[in-house]
Amino acid sequence: MRKHFLFFLLPILFFLACQVSEEEKIYQILNRRQEALQKKDLSLYLSCISRAYQDKEEDFNRLEKRIDGYFKTFDQISYSSWDRSVQIDGETATAIQQFHLEVGKGEKKNRYSGKEALFLKKEGREWRIIKGL
Repeated sequence: MRKHFLFFLLPILFFLACQVSEEEKIYQILNRRQEALQKKDLSLYLSCISRAYQDKEEDFNRLEKRIDGYFKTFDQISYSSWDRSVQIDGETATAIQQFHLEVGKGEKKNRYSGKEALFLKKEGREWRIIKGL
C-alpha cells in the first residue's frame, strides 16, 4: 500500500515543484521586454504589452508606432534593470525597478537612468503590461 501511495505522490510533488510563481512570470515578462529592447525586436516587445494598454494619451497602436520609431532611429539600444519589486493584487500587479537606458546613433549616445513603475494585468495565463511605458 505504501508503495502505491509513493507512486501517486511523486508525480504530484514533481508537478508542484515545476510550477512557476506569478511573481516569476512577471519577472519573465520584464526580462523579455529587456531582451526585446536590446535586440530591437518589435514583435517580442509587443508580446509583453496588453492590447488594452493605455497611459495618458497613448494606446497600444501609438505605443507600437513609438517603439518601432525608436528601433528604426537608433543603431544601438542598451537597457538594463535591477532592484525589482513586484506587488500582486489579484489579477493586477505593479513592478517597480531601477533602469539604465542608453541609445546611440552613429557617434552620438544618450543615457537615461531612473526608476520606473510598470502596471500589469493577467490575461489568461500571461501577464501583460497595461501602463507605465
